[in-house]
Amino acid sequence: MKRTLIASAIGILLLLAALPLSYQLWPARTPVAAALQPGEQIGGPFELINEQGQAVSEQTFAGRWLLMFFGFTRCADICPTTLVQISKVLDGLGEQGDQVQPLFISLDPERDTPQVLAAYTTFFDDRILGLTGSAAQIRQVADAYAVYFRKVPMGDTYMLDHTGAIYLMNPDGELAGLISLQMTAAQAVQEISRAMADARDG
Repeated sequence: MKRTLIASAIGILLLLAALPLSYQLWPARTPVAAALQPGEQIGGPFELINEQGQAVSEQTFAGRWLLMFFGFTRCADICPTTLVQISKVLDGLGEQGDQVQPLFISLDPERDTPQVLAAYTTFFDDRILGLTGSAAQIRQVADAYAVYFRKVPMGDTYMLDHTGAIYLMNPDGELAGLISLQMTAAQAVQEISRAMADARDG
């Protein structure tokens, strides 16, 4: 077990060390906006695997606010930037942040094992939980949240194009809002606090 953790830690350090090269090979792109249609139902049942290799579902997080972001650990720009932003948002929420569970759902289950996700999310913030699963499970949850993604071949490897937005889900599992990646942390905190206040008053 200890050897596995050490190997995972070394792997994530090598991955992070390679980010500067990744930035050159994979220039920053405008993230794909969440393509939501008026009245479209977002969310629903899912079954995934957490960083400890345990099965989780939407019921695991029942009663909590969720900040859900879909990406992958080899993402050169959008994902690291967004996870840093989520960490700042949690700090900005103060005690309200205790009601929020941030989830980083991998769209790359072939490479993002639970061990890789554990090392990756911890690098940004211990409060962020990484989730993965089978290809079918990832496709199911992506469809449920109207998340677009596709592989982009790059020589003998690949990257992913994917939706760039943070989904704010209320404790009933309903979409409370989309946090744009263009928002500052302060603006995102205001949006989340407003949604929480509306839920209490409603």
